[in-house]
Amino acid sequence: MNRLFGFLILLVICVAAIGFYRGWFTVSSGSPDAASHNVDINLSVDTDKVKADAETVQEKAVELTGQAKDGANELADQARESK
Repeated sequence: MNRLFGFLILLVICVAAIGFYRGWFTVSSGSPDAASHNVDINLSVDTDKVKADAETVQEKAVELTGQAKDGANELADQARESK
């Protein structure tokens, strides 16, 4: 159970780090309220950027799997010819 929990924590940290690096998440703060000593901190998610990156990854994955499939077919053809 500890391994699963540790893995999930690591996964969340990785997604957060990649998200901040890619610009999916931004943190901002408003001007502090001097009377109440409160500071508002906002976390924003750019869903358009997340969707664009997901589509790019999907297109690249389709391209790479197509190349792998073509390569496997070529190897299979060569193996059939050598028999």
